Order: sequence, then structure tokens, then C-alpha cells
Amino acid sequence: MKNFCYSIVAVFFGLISCETDFEINAPYQTIPVVYGLLDQSLDTQWVKINRSYLGEGNNVDFAGINDCTQFNGVIAVIEEYNSNGSLIDVDTLEETYVGDIDPGLFYQDFQKIYFLATENDPLNDENEYHLKVNVPAKDLNFDAKTELIDGSQLRFDQWFEQSFLRNGFRMADDDLSSDDYLMGVQVKWLSATNAKRYELMMRFHFIEHWVNGDTVKRYVEWGLGSKEGISVDYSGEELTKNIVATSFYDMISSKLSSYSNEDQVVKRTLINDSNNIEFILTAGNEVFNTYMKVNEPVTGIVTERPIFTNVNNGVGLFASKYKKSINSYMAVNSILELCLGERTGHLKFCCDSVNYYNAIIELDAKGYDVTCD
Repeated sequence: MKNFCYSIVAVFFGLISCETDFEINAPYQTIPVVYGLLDQSLDTQWVKINRSYLGEGNNVDFAGINDCTQFNGVIAVIEEYNSNGSLIDVDTLEETYVGDIDPGLFYQDFQKIYFLATENDPLNDENEYHLKVNVPAKDLNFDAKTELIDGSQLRFDQWFEQSFLRNGFRMADDDLSSDDYLMGVQVKWLSATNAKRYELMMRFHFIEHWVNGDTVKRYVEWGLGSKEGISVDYSGEELTKNIVATSFYDMISSKLSSYSNEDQVVKRTLINDSNNIEFILTAGNEVFNTYMKVNEPVTGIVTERPIFTNVNNGVGLFASKYKKSINSYMAVNSILELCLGERTGHLKFCCDSVNYYNAIIELDAKGYDVTCD
């Protein structure tokens, strides 16, 4: 019946139309696609330079074919200008291929990417950087520019940093029987010039000990969300993120409870007494912030969104970010909750007697055994 209906529709349109064939695709136009974030805290800068693609059929099938999305013979340079607008340096980007990437629609095996090594010639956050690209075979020229974030101004609040380093990551008291044993931590940092968006990430580091005798260093990441600063021209603004203790332990449980190799894990121990907990603060400039806001998930009834780009004669993003991190240890009370608490007690966490001798002695005196067998 369904095929019969389709046949009737086809005949009807055939009677009123001179031509039954039509083109789904518009005429193809090569559009450069650029994505790059300069970061003077890194020793290498990476820029993706691709092109739009169009094929007869399912375009998802073409996305994983490098020849469909990549240029050949790209000449890409980064020009450095001082505060007076004078050109002071020009560097040519090199080409390489990167494999072992996360699965997805694009680049199923490897991808071409362009890089600039800056370990011996670091970027200067007082200067502005222009990306200029030429593709002679396609007669294409496109460019973009960005300022850098003042990295010296981006820092964790002094009082938070001192407390974190001295007292460790304290999320619970040392008595599992109390009703108020779960606490919270407030992370504080100061804004930097040219930075508008701040994203905070936490990593919890540990070691897995497997049945076959192998030990594997692992960590779980927890995205703690983003904050916007008052202005890119203002530095020293205090920004905060509150971490709820129950959410922290629930996060660990959620990340590890569905672990595919759990049957191979004998126990989990902490890395050492100074690098279990890591906070990673990343600041992005105003262009980056605008790009992220435009591409955030739609929450209203209007699903159409504008296209944002700062690439001339192309689309994409060329902006800047800067990263700071701080490491500390998990306090004794937090260890107790991790090893024996109701949320994570089933995940085989225990204390190595070499690295955590004092914690074991302190908890043993209170009647709690967290020692590894």
C-alpha cells in the first residue's frame, strides 16, 4: 500500500512537471575552516586548517575521508605585531599527521594538522598574532588575528592556594558516624586582562593494581563549569566555584562504577601525598567566549542560531587561551570517606603503607582500617 501511494505521487508530479529530476546539492564552493587557540603556556601551538566538502549521497560518509576535507599545498604563517602595530616576527607553520584520536565522524584514521614549536621562542602576551593562509592551487587567501591573555595575572587566590597546599583537599571530617561529615570546598582565582571566560576542571589521580601484576596510573576528570569575568580590560576580579562534597564522591562513583576492566582491578591506591588532586584553570579571550556562547546547546523553542567566525574569507575560530594548574594531596578525612564511605567504599580504594603511613596511623587510632591488604 505504501509503495502504491508513492507511485501515485510520482505520477502526479510527472504530469504537472516538465522535469522529474532535481539537484539536492547547491553548486560546490570551497570554504576554508580554521580552528586554533594560541596558548603561551604550551611549548607547541596547533592550528587545524580544513575545507568544506560536498558529495552526492550521505555527507556523513565523506566526513571521514581526508581527501574530502583537507587542503594540499597550504602556506600558513603567523605574524607577530607589537603594541605599536609594527611587524616584529614571522613564523611558518609546519604540517604533520596525528593518529590515535577519539572516534567520530571526522578523520577515522588520522588527521592533518599544522603546528608551530614555541618552546625556545615563546609567545609574548603583550603582542598580537595574525594567522595568514594561502592555498595556491585553489587561489585562496584567508586570515584571522588574536591577542593573548596576560598569563602573569591569571592565578589562584592566595588564601585558597595556601589552604589547599597546607591542609590538602578536605571534603569530610574524620568520623563516618556523624551526620554532617560531608563538607565543601570553594575554589577562588583572580581574573586576567584579555580573559573573558574561565573554565575549571578537577582531576583525581590514582593507581590501579591489576590481577596480572600491572600497575596503571589513571585519573578521572570533573568539569566544574565556566564563569564570565566582568571585562577583558579588568584584572584582579575574584571568581569562585563551589564544590559540593556529595557531588565529588558521586562523580567518582559514576566514573568508575561502569568501568569495563573492573574485574581486572585488585585495588586502587593514591599516587602519592602531593599529587592526588589537581585543579586546572583555563581562561579564554573574548572571541573564544563569544564562540562558545553561540554554540552552546539550545534551551528555548527557537533552535536557529547565528554563525560566528573571526576568520576573514572563511569560517571558524582563531583565538587564545591560557592554563594554570595547582596540585595538592587528599586530606586524611577525605581518604576515609573515599575508602569506606557509602558512595565510593565499593571501588577498592585503600592506602599504601609507604606513602600514607601517617594517615593509616591516624585513622587506625580512630578505629578505621584503610590499609591495603
